[in-house]
Amino acid sequence: GDIDSNLYDFDDELSEESRKRFEKMTKEFLADTDSDFPSALPRNPFKPSNSKSKFAGAGKDSLYSDDELMALLSIHNELNDELNDDATTDTAPTMEEESLSLHDLVMRTIGDDNESEDNLGRRSVSEISLDAMNENAFTLDKSTKQKISQIKAIASDIDGTILTRRQTMHPRTRMAIKTAIQLASQNTKNSSDNDEEGSPLNYFFPATGKSRKGAIDSLSSASIEIGSLIEDNCPGVFLQGLFCVDQFGNVVFEKKLSNEAIDAAERLVAETSISIVAYDGDNLYTTEQTDIVVHLHEHYGEPLPVLLPVEETDVKVRKLSSHQPSMHKLLLMDDDTSKLTNEVRPKLEELALKYDACVTQALPTMLELLPRDCSKAVGVQKLCEALSINVEGELMAIGD
Repeated sequence: GDIDSNLYDFDDELSEESRKRFEKMTKEFLADTDSDFPSALPRNPFKPSNSKSKFAGAGKDSLYSDDELMALLSIHNELNDELNDDATTDTAPTMEEESLSLHDLVMRTIGDDNESEDNLGRRSVSEISLDAMNENAFTLDKSTKQKISQIKAIASDIDGTILTRRQTMHPRTRMAIKTAIQLASQNTKNSSDNDEEGSPLNYFFPATGKSRKGAIDSLSSASIEIGSLIEDNCPGVFLQGLFCVDQFGNVVFEKKLSNEAIDAAERLVAETSISIVAYDGDNLYTTEQTDIVVHLHEHYGEPLPVLLPVEETDVKVRKLSSHQPSMHKLLLMDDDTSKLTNEVRPKLEELALKYDACVTQALPTMLELLPRDCSKAVGVQKLCEALSINVEGELMAIGD
């Protein structure tokens, strides 16, 4: 319907009436929302992890206290105020400054900024951003345009970035990725005939904590159908940067845990009665197929973790540390997030210090043990070196 102009005050301050109405709508939204696309309808980051909501404890918000999140929000607002000090709200963008969303920036990078309602079945992100008082837009100045014209690779995280918490993908995201992959593939095949005025994009690749097979499978559902494009045309950074391949599937960088670190982690798992999964490339192993281990396969699309083959008849379950040549990373998992945080993690941190490893956490129910000095950022750096991509000026990286 028509927008009520009384709800907006263009001096950057909400009137008392507007604030009350806004707060009422916000509370109703946060209480009832069940959106499949949180980027469009964001979930309340301050919602307590012990909420009765079916999404409670399912995101990174439960890793931090409300005070920590509020501090982060305050810093964001302060930075935003500083960045907008020189901007005026009543001045339209000039020919050299365009108001764009992140999606528009990606589409501009791949040379496809003329989306229409016929193509998308909806209005462009630019129109929506402008209608929303430019809240989610930023200025594309001459310098940024110059940077865009030099982008040769786009690296993107998967879970929480291009996939929602339900492992679904927005149609606009799918379209943008397909366009980017097809353009990159065309450019690399016809590198000598590239149009100098077109996009120089040569690569789109995932940078994820998932295995390569898990990433491809999670992008291969009937509603997404881009897994095969990734598999056939794209390099990738997998297992938190521990396993990196070029567009032909050749390994260009990898790093593994020591067997001593794995053995110590297995003892900790037995002591605390939690689950464990070990990654060796696309092969996942466990010592017991518990519910949470199977959930890793059924929900996140990872290969089903299996027990190591038993070579001796008197041994029922082989230790993961007996696998050669070692494993890339370990997942220590349990539905009791309090136990993981307060009991398991401190001991795992001590173990990591002793065995040249490190601990990271992407979900409240999972702790990851990785070789020290490795990350997705390091993996992206190594892959870009192999692809002759300058990460300072030729790479666009997207992630949550």
